[in-house]
Amino acid sequence: MLVLLHGWPQSRRCWDRLIPLAADTHRVIAFDLPGIGDSAGVRTDGTKHRIAAVLHQALANLGVTDAVLVGHDIGGMIAYDYVHHYDDASRAVILDAVIPGVDPWNRILANLRLWHFAFHATPDLPESLVSGREHAYFRHFFDPLTHPGHPIPAEQQRVYAKAYATPAALTSGFDMYRAFAADSDHNRSLDACATPLLYLRGEHGMRMTTTSLDAYREGLSAAGNEDLTVGLVPDAVHYLPEENPDGTWQAITRFLGA
Repeated sequence: MLVLLHGWPQSRRCWDRLIPLAADTHRVIAFDLPGIGDSAGVRTDGTKHRIAAVLHQALANLGVTDAVLVGHDIGGMIAYDYVHHYDDASRAVILDAVIPGVDPWNRILANLRLWHFAFHATPDLPESLVSGREHAYFRHFFDPLTHPGHPIPAEQQRVYAKAYATPAALTSGFDMYRAFAADSDHNRSLDACATPLLYLRGEHGMRMTTTSLDAYREGLSAAGNEDLTVGLVPDAVHYLPEENPDGTWQAITRFLGA
């Protein structure tokens, strides 16, 4: 069973191109994160630990006992927390995410390109400025962070904007950023984890950063992730499942077969 967790500012629809590739050999579930899209009735405090607990209960209700979690961006942060606390996930895949509190977290926070971390964490202000302008605002995150040959279509971007188009959904998304400090403290307290973990980043995106893949490898290893594989997905910047679903699925398939 593959359990797919999206990032911000997306919904479960970010997996539309990867699911057909995976469905030939796996049962697949893609969730909207709590408070967003079709999960609008479920609210949390935005901490990844609390969201992981909601996910754990949902999988228990479905009778899932051997999940492979695949999380992109904030979904990857949730997958990371999940495998450190629950034993019903056999493996986890993290796609282009930074993990709060895990090196190179402090270097990431100092990167001016990630100005939105602080802006989104500001109480009330982002909601006031973004409400009713979701598509225009989100576009500034989609367009610069996709491979020039693999843009996210405007219609798909509008689908994502609609998933956040209520005040509660918009706040749920920003609350995930407001929780980063608590996430960081929590992650620093975690014990070692033996669950196999695959960490992937976009090859094109790594050329745009001041960090290296080795920095993430070293940080995750130092945090106690005992069975770690890292790699790059070609022709992708940040939105790996949409920019290069074939390359992303090939990397995941190799990991699952290892």
